Amino acid sequence: MAFRNCNQSPNLLSAAFRSTRVLSALLSAIFVGCSAVGEFPEKPIKIIVPTNTGGEVDTLARIFQRAFQKHKILPVKTVVVNLEGAGGTIGTRKIKDSPPDGYTIGLWTPGIVTSKAMGIVSYDHTDFTVIGRSGYSKLGLGVLGSSRFASIETLVSESKKDPKSVKIATNIGLPVHLTPLMFAEGAGIELNFIQTGGGSKRLASILGQHTDLSLFSLLEFIKYQSTGLKPLVFLSEERPLQFPETPTAKEIGVDLVISDSRIWLAPKFTPSDRIEYITNALRKVMALPEIEKKFKSLGIHNEFGGPEIVHEFLDNMSERVTPIATLARNP
Repeated sequence: MAFRNCNQSPNLLSAAFRSTRVLSALLSAIFVGCSAVGEFPEKPIKIIVPTNTGGEVDTLARIFQRAFQKHKILPVKTVVVNLEGAGGTIGTRKIKDSPPDGYTIGLWTPGIVTSKAMGIVSYDHTDFTVIGRSGYSKLGLGVLGSSRFASIETLVSESKKDPKSVKIATNIGLPVHLTPLMFAEGAGIELNFIQTGGGSKRLASILGQHTDLSLFSLLEFIKYQSTGLKPLVFLSEERPLQFPETPTAKEIGVDLVISDSRIWLAPKFTPSDRIEYITNALRKVMALPEIEKKFKSLGIHNEFGGPEIVHEFLDNMSERVTPIATLARNP
């Protein structure tokens, strides 16, 4: 028996040697693979925009896309993918469920918390990796220039006399729904909310005189000014320089100040080094003189906010809108 084992030992040694070589090759492949994965980015990066083309979020995403390419800030192409529908939740769910590899990111609004507050989805900002926000803009309520409401005071007065007579174009479950609800509560009025959709669809509803009023950002008021859209009131601390004749909500006795942020998201557990890479690219774009000029013309406060700032902002907004959302769901 001992003799046979001794005779077999060369075969055993040979097998062990072959196994060692296989193991070595596997380890080398793993290390090479890890090294290759570390070379980020190597393929196009998708920017998911959960709304239609031509809207405010889409406009901002494409400003960044063009700057990435023009100034070679990213070595690969970026592709804007519009996934509209269901109040933005089709797009946000796609971001959330994408592989956490840095090749899929998204740009959205505080609607990431209002959709959950309204019970439309079961997730919010805590289910993503928050990259940051690329500035913020003032918000206001606006009407058609030829509207019967010459001022916000006129609108409030008429609405008090005839509750729900003022039709407001909205996108149920998003800030364009809950923010006017907060204004209405502060003003002591009731508005008649009509589901229309994103910014361009709400504008079309007002221009077609199907609705009277809607919430828009300062960027949208500037962009759509030629159509006849005009602001009645801004929900900001001060009047915008672009519309010095338009009062703030505080000036008419409604204590509501809220801004419009554009928030960059990635799937949860996206590696921190890749998030840092994307963050640096966003900061470089915002530091470009032409972008600073562009943002100023669009009424966007050009200041990058990191994930800590965004989480604090969204946490606070969630606390504010959840009670309002509960009332909206159970009138």
